[in-house]
Amino acid sequence: MPIHRERRCADVRGVLDEFETWLLRERSAQERTAGAYTARVAGLVAWLRAPVEESLRDLTAATVIEWVNLEAERGLKASTLGKQLVMLRSFLQFCHRSGRTGQDLSGVVPHAAAWRLSSIPEPVPAGTLEALFDSLDLRSPKGLRDRAILLLLTGLGLRACEIAAVRLDDIGWRTGSLRIRGKGDRLDELPLPDEVGQALEDYVLHGRGGRVEGEEVFWTVIDPVQPLSANGVCGTVRQICIHAGVTKFGPHRLRQTFATGMLASGATLEEVQGLLRHAHLRTTAIYTKVDKTRLTRLVPEWPAAASGRWA
Repeated sequence: MPIHRERRCADVRGVLDEFETWLLRERSAQERTAGAYTARVAGLVAWLRAPVEESLRDLTAATVIEWVNLEAERGLKASTLGKQLVMLRSFLQFCHRSGRTGQDLSGVVPHAAAWRLSSIPEPVPAGTLEALFDSLDLRSPKGLRDRAILLLLTGLGLRACEIAAVRLDDIGWRTGSLRIRGKGDRLDELPLPDEVGQALEDYVLHGRGGRVEGEEVFWTVIDPVQPLSANGVCGTVRQICIHAGVTKFGPHRLRQTFATGMLASGATLEEVQGLLRHAHLRTTAIYTKVDKTRLTRLVPEWPAAASGRWA
């Protein structure tokens, strides 16, 4: 790598590392949250001309808006763009408080036009899950690991960060339960379906066993072997999609598939809320938008009810 590129990387990395430390210390952010914020503003820092510290001192509202427009032109979802802008505001506040900018430019960052729970969940098309599972080589540690991950996503609707956080002592082998570390350090205990439990056992004994000594369940398969992160879980799902020859998607699509499938099979909204561990029922209610069968059964009742009320 040329010397100027090495210096450029060190320049960018220094600002991002200090920003992440500031989030942990001053904002009391969780490590996972601080890492996500830092990753999302990395593009802005790398986009600024070198040296970065000088660019930040000369930063203007026009430059900030230019970056926002570039992000908007990428065609991001409104919710994704909104997260980008929230994290950009935090970074600009950090720059001002650390003396890198003469004024707080966070106020010039616009808000993305988005309405809470207005999106439509997108369960994966019929046959896609079968293609994913059929593509796995269950003779390899990677295949055993990936099958366990897919079953946790499709059988329990876990988030990528929750899968990455599972430890050996979270698995209740005798009780048939699984302890989940969710958002905000929330702890929940879910029933462990037989198929999911068997997949975890196969991976722990024959895929993971003897290769690592840590308490984390899921590990990378390429040296240096290390615990699989939430981003690693996302990358794993996308790689499985590529190998199976289907359009790439992330773990959240499988969580959505799990939720809509549960509703379609007759589970109540409250039951699905409990399985997804949503704090508010209105968050779970978004999954009713795609259950056309149940909605169709209600349609004939509405005119009669309305007619009686108006009469």
